[in-house]
Amino acid sequence: RCKLVLVGDVQCGKTAMLQVLVKDCYPETYVPTVFENYTACLELEEQRVELSLWDTSGSPYYDNVRPLCYSDSDAVLLCFDVARPDMVDRALKKWKAEIQDFCPNPRILLIGCKIDLRTDVCTRIELSNQKQAPVSYEQGASLAKQFGAEAYLECSAFTSEKSVQSVFRTATQACIDKFQHASKPSPARRLSKRLLHLPSKTDLLSSTFSKGKSKSCSIM
Repeated sequence: RCKLVLVGDVQCGKTAMLQVLVKDCYPETYVPTVFENYTACLELEEQRVELSLWDTSGSPYYDNVRPLCYSDSDAVLLCFDVARPDMVDRALKKWKAEIQDFCPNPRILLIGCKIDLRTDVCTRIELSNQKQAPVSYEQGASLAKQFGAEAYLECSAFTSEKSVQSVFRTATQACIDKFQHASKPSPARRLSKRLLHLPSKTDLLSSTFSKGKSKSCSIM
């Protein structure tokens, strides 16, 4: 079982991704999320993995409540809308700080959502009027490196269900890798176990004395 937490600004595409994955449908109307929990199952590496999916609100109104969702999470999916370049700065500032404060050592995946809007004429004109452009894949990948994210992925919940599934399969694989890494003892831990089985100084002296005693002879 893997717990995945989705965070990001309001209307960045988190809920649409989850509904496409879980309900196989794109939401026709926007309903602000407070906090929602979904479940889904994926087949990965010939094993069935149950996902606990946490959809959070990006509203500042819930900044004091949202950190509760990070508890026991296996991976965090930080989402942003590629058609809103202003979200990039907040990803590096607000969201990076929040994740580091409340979710130590997580698997973080940066997700560029709504990539269909990159080629949307109205979106490009609107951004052009503001002397801006949609966030490119290269910019997203660079941001992921700055963030220290496990990976940078993109999807369009509106036009490509396959891209959404790919995001969650990659996130699930990151969780599995985390579990497998945690189950392997580190070199220091293995050395510690070996040292525990080494005889003590007292045992060595006792053994040496016993051998010497057995080899000695007595003259009658």
